Amino acid sequence: MKWRKVKLVDISEPRQWKNLPISELTEDGYLVYGANGIIGKYKEYNHKLPTIAITCRGATCGTMNITEPKSYITSNAMAVDNVDKAIDQKFLFYALKNRGFKDIITGAAQPQITREGLSKIELSVPENINEQQHIANILTQAETLITQRKQSIALLDEYLKSTFLEMFGDLIEKSDKEKFENYIDFLTSGSRGWAKYYSKTGDKFLRIQNVGKGVLNNEEVQFINAPNTQEAIRTKVKEGDLLITITADLGRTAVIPNNFGNAFINQHIALIRVNTKYINPTYAAFFYAMPFGYNAIQKKNKSAVKSGLTFNDIKSFPIVTPNLSLQNQFAQIVSTTEGLKAQYKTSLQELQNLYASLSQKAFKGELVLPKVYAMDESELSVAAEPEAEYGKSLTKRQAFLHKLMLASHIVYQLCEEKTFGHTKLMKLLYLCEQASGMALQTNFKKFAAGPFDGKMLTLLDLEFQKNKWFEIVKTKFNVGGREREATSYLKTDKSLLYQTHFNKYFSTEVATINKLIELFRNTKTENAEIVATIYFAWKEMQERQTIINESNLVIGFYQFHPEKKKFSKVQILAGYNFMLANQIHPL
Repeated sequence: MKWRKVKLVDISEPRQWKNLPISELTEDGYLVYGANGIIGKYKEYNHKLPTIAITCRGATCGTMNITEPKSYITSNAMAVDNVDKAIDQKFLFYALKNRGFKDIITGAAQPQITREGLSKIELSVPENINEQQHIANILTQAETLITQRKQSIALLDEYLKSTFLEMFGDLIEKSDKEKFENYIDFLTSGSRGWAKYYSKTGDKFLRIQNVGKGVLNNEEVQFINAPNTQEAIRTKVKEGDLLITITADLGRTAVIPNNFGNAFINQHIALIRVNTKYINPTYAAFFYAMPFGYNAIQKKNKSAVKSGLTFNDIKSFPIVTPNLSLQNQFAQIVSTTEGLKAQYKTSLQELQNLYASLSQKAFKGELVLPKVYAMDESELSVAAEPEAEYGKSLTKRQAFLHKLMLASHIVYQLCEEKTFGHTKLMKLLYLCEQASGMALQTNFKKFAAGPFDGKMLTLLDLEFQKNKWFEIVKTKFNVGGREREATSYLKTDKSLLYQTHFNKYFSTEVATINKLIELFRNTKTENAEIVATIYFAWKEMQERQTIINESNLVIGFYQFHPEKKKFSKVQILAGYNFMLANQIHPL
């Protein structure tokens, strides 16, 4: 890969615009970009093509967006119009993002980027525009996956709120309120002076930023070497303790989960142990996180200078206590959903690490265009046929070739994952075919492990071995006194020979296929089984014109096969929520 040096000033003329009066913003105008991206719409526009907008003032100085066509920018941003046709616009965006602007930002009190500063920027650019576009496409796909994962996490939070309101909303509105002190067994708050015990490892120290809206935030936990004092013992948390912030952003709540380990609280947090014979702490945390409970807390804030809650304020909080079994059911839903969210956050971190790695490789010249592997049809034990004409059905042989290439892609992408084997392969083949609307003449039937086409699986494995694309390894193990067999796949020097046909067959479906692969990459096999089974049940309900709702889907799931009873209703609903969050369901 050959690179050349270019100065930003030689390929672009940065532009700024005067501040726009708020009165000029409209509902149906063109997008306006300011310090934090899109801020509104304006009745005029400045440019017919997308451009790169860079924030040039304030705390967000240096953030970037690619604008929509017919957009406007404020004086807090600068537009960079790429006029060099030999440089891809998206590549320029990622090259600037990778480089950053720290060395040209001036001003301590009011950070800013000037045209003079931008004129100093020099970039390395591949001479081949196809190589630029290859880099930009890879980084765009990685960013898209990151955005989707963040959206999934946000949707899970919304799911818990809506579930709480569905289970308790009407009851809370209609019931008489009691005082919270009737259900408090122990109440205290943290103390000052912990900074001297701060450490890089040790016990956890919870601060106000660790208390969310119903759940604990583990992402910014401070560690301490806790002293052996009565004060420390008093502020040490236990599983099931309810936390409420009592200063600053007061009224946020969280519950200490099981197996959390040693942890202590600071002076901005109150610790409450409720009587679990009558109230579940997770229910209480969400009660006070919802508008009716949160607003009641805010009414106790009497300080105009510094917000704060006293113990008497906490004791006088209103509370409604529904049937304990219903509270416990909600707490189980929260636990399952938080477990799924933890998986998503782990996946998000992995995706962000992947993006950083790809970006680093890209601008070191290590992301070269992939070699085009030519597949000799004679290497296939099943010879290829010409593609079907548009609008016509695939022949039996064509359909199998499509399935073979799809299976090869899934195996190649996932065979090094510990959770991958026959079951996950089958579930992903089913979901890819269904979600992409493909008609590959599969015959998925109801098996204990979900939708399964055993004949197709046997034929696929035979082709893998005959063509030497993958080695197949069988491992025997014992479960509950019964001997089981697991299948795993190993790559060979011929594994990538499938690529040419896969790219030809699935050019329009590849985004959906890769999305499903990434969604299930690090999840347990049972998660793929649950989702595929729900999908199958959902389609059956559509064919019977049955109303699609949670209750009917649970019934359909259990009717799929007797062994589906091993999954709880909570697990099924978590799978259903996962499908909604990621838009994996029949239309």
